[in-house]
Amino acid sequence: MAPALPAECQEIFLAPGYPALQIKTDHCQATLALHGAHLIHWQPAHCQQPVLYTSPQAVFQEGKAIRGGIPLCWPWFNAHPTAPDRHPSHGVARTRFWQLESVAIEAAEARLSLILPPDDETRRHVPFPFFLRATFHLGKTCSVLLETQNRGTRNALVGGALHSYLALSSLAHCKLLGLENTPAIDTTPTPERILPGEESPLTIRGEVDRIYTGTALPVTLRDPGWQREIALSKEGSLSTVIWNPAEEKAAALADLPDQGYQDFVCIEAANARQDTRIIAPGAWHRLGTTLRVTNPEG
Repeated sequence: MAPALPAECQEIFLAPGYPALQIKTDHCQATLALHGAHLIHWQPAHCQQPVLYTSPQAVFQEGKAIRGGIPLCWPWFNAHPTAPDRHPSHGVARTRFWQLESVAIEAAEARLSLILPPDDETRRHVPFPFFLRATFHLGKTCSVLLETQNRGTRNALVGGALHSYLALSSLAHCKLLGLENTPAIDTTPTPERILPGEESPLTIRGEVDRIYTGTALPVTLRDPGWQREIALSKEGSLSTVIWNPAEEKAAALADLPDQGYQDFVCIEAANARQDTRIIAPGAWHRLGTTLRVTNPEG
């Protein structure tokens, strides 16, 4: 039985048969789709612009990932590590309907938890019995926590990412701070290459698809156009992914405007590559991220 919704939270439909929860409190407005447990909008009251980017051409359809917001990539990141032709990119969590477990509003802060019920489709792709919960704290800050329990009798390998699309005024004028002197795997060329750490903040010039390794540090998006900084901290992660498709690849994505790449950058708390985690039988792994906006507009 689904929990009762408080007055600050109401059910809406993004498409027929495609429910979402719309949250409005004194501290923020947010929209959380049950498909993928996918946060597609969060805007604290002190911000004139949304913090998350969701494509105006996003498709709300069962089995298809939403372009934007914070997709939950689980239980692997990007292509399946051993059988990419038999398993979906970024796993199964972002393309299944989740169940609302609890919702509460306290002191204008919303807390929602959802669980992914195992079914034939998830069992076909996930090789171990699991319990998976996503918890959202939405208010002046935004926190997302993905908790995995291995309910099997053998060790389980779990990777993934909280694939945050951060909205910005202009890609060309923004900088990313916090990745200085951190090596990265650059996956855009073939073969891949290892980039040494750079001393200066990162600016996006062209396509970027990098896995920064061995880092638990927060990353800050400095946006002079909107006069704000978005700080993204994390837990349970030693890899940070930075992604932007640039013009050519954006034009090939049907659910993204041709120039939409200029309106976001993805900064992802991840368990990618060597940061994939081993979960013992009965044990848990927690992957989390928190967004905090400072120097608000106006």
